[in-house]
Amino acid sequence: MNQNQAQLEWRQGQPYASQYDDVYFSSDNGLEETEYVFLKHNQLAIRWQQLDSDVFTIAETGFGTGLNFLCAWQLWRQNAPEGARLHFVSTEKFPLTQADLAKALSLWLNLKSLSEALLEQYLNIREGFHRLVFDDGRVILSLLIGDANKTLPQLNAQVDAWFLDGFAPAKNPDMWLPALFQQMARLSHKETTFATFTSAGEVKRGLQSVGFEVKKASGFGKKREMLFGQFCSEVPKAKTFAQKKAIVIGGGLAGTSSAQALARRGWQVTLIERHAQLAQEGSGNPLGVLYPRLIGGGTSINQLALQGFLYSLRLLHHLNLRAEDYDQCGVLQLAFNAREQQRLNKINSEYPDLIHEVNKNIASDLSGIKLDLGGAFIPQAGWVDPAALCAALSNHHNIQIKYQTEAISLKYIDQRHKSVWQVWSEESCVAEAPVVIIASANDTQNFTQTQHCELSAVRGQISLLPATEQSQSIKTVICTDGYLTLQKMLCIVWGQLLRPTIAISMSEHMIIKAI
Repeated sequence: MNQNQAQLEWRQGQPYASQYDDVYFSSDNGLEETEYVFLKHNQLAIRWQQLDSDVFTIAETGFGTGLNFLCAWQLWRQNAPEGARLHFVSTEKFPLTQADLAKALSLWLNLKSLSEALLEQYLNIREGFHRLVFDDGRVILSLLIGDANKTLPQLNAQVDAWFLDGFAPAKNPDMWLPALFQQMARLSHKETTFATFTSAGEVKRGLQSVGFEVKKASGFGKKREMLFGQFCSEVPKAKTFAQKKAIVIGGGLAGTSSAQALARRGWQVTLIERHAQLAQEGSGNPLGVLYPRLIGGGTSINQLALQGFLYSLRLLHHLNLRAEDYDQCGVLQLAFNAREQQRLNKINSEYPDLIHEVNKNIASDLSGIKLDLGGAFIPQAGWVDPAALCAALSNHHNIQIKYQTEAISLKYIDQRHKSVWQVWSEESCVAEAPVVIIASANDTQNFTQTQHCELSAVRGQISLLPATEQSQSIKTVICTDGYLTLQKMLCIVWGQLLRPTIAISMSEHMIIKAI
């Protein structure tokens, strides 16, 4: 078992945490406990019925079995305005395995459909941040896997309600530290509420020390008392954009991904593409190999590769591409030299649930052709047609595409009743919005506002060959110092086929580089 996974015992059909010698939820009725402690004492039903913003954020300390999330999701469906989004952020130091989560959630038959949707995306949950999207973007679950006092400082959010649901302070003192309460204050505003099952004095004093008004109520079941309250601060809730409109320049992977992310959040997006179709330049390769290039260890680049891969898998599942456009056939990485063998040995030991070590005989069976080298196999990886992916990402009712439109220059108009970016062709303004995202690779430097960006082109090479009888038997992507795959014809790729593209977002005078 992974040392960072929860160690469970099952007592009378209910999960029990061995690490903390404590229960995950009340033995009386865990579902009713959640509804009473967290939903009722944060007044969620009435707050959602009267919601005047487009997003509501809940932060939870201790994801556990996911019961609190599912109950909040169910209540959100019943009470929230149609156009609003629920962002549920939950920390967890020791996540349950998918099998244990499924067994725990099977106790709640009335949550069966929501539980199945959660379990479908709950894969390879390990240290780091994971984003799971439900109800076509109306509900977002961000899982922060790791110590809460290390993950919360990395969170940039504005929390509307706190679920303080870690194991009891006496069982889990490492969570209920002053640092936790300080982060709560940092992430809260004057309308933020909290609720917790515990009434421990150190929790009450910790909350009060950072500015929360703390009240007591009768506890649930055998618990005598619980705490709830509100943040006493003049920090206002941040205002959202009054005009949720954006322009995206560039119809490749970066541009269509940005457009889709905004569209799911209710933004009206104008996507500008200078060609007659999407994905005609850097994203126009016939195939994209989808797999994480891991180096092992806790480096940022390793975490980016892993989290990006896992998010891509969930996104592709949601987009439901055709079989001819996406194949999760697995990727076989061969140990073509001593250095590569050393890398594979390292990542095989660190990610045994994701990457499998294989010898040359198993590699030959997996690939469908005879191979003289072993290496590593990633069964969840595969290939995708970039053009088909771009088309699917841009297929949203909130996205309007302007084909054969050249974005030549940007102008910022700052007037009393109008502050927008304008995108101009040679002679006319083709679109205007408060936000512009430039996703046009090296052509980003063509705009006056972004000439300072340090960009460099990276050359790749592909060779397309007619399929042969032998190549037709290839069953998986094969990687050595290049990549070999099959889709109607043999495709050999030298170097990186798909590299991260820079998307630059400009809102008024703010420039954010997101790789």
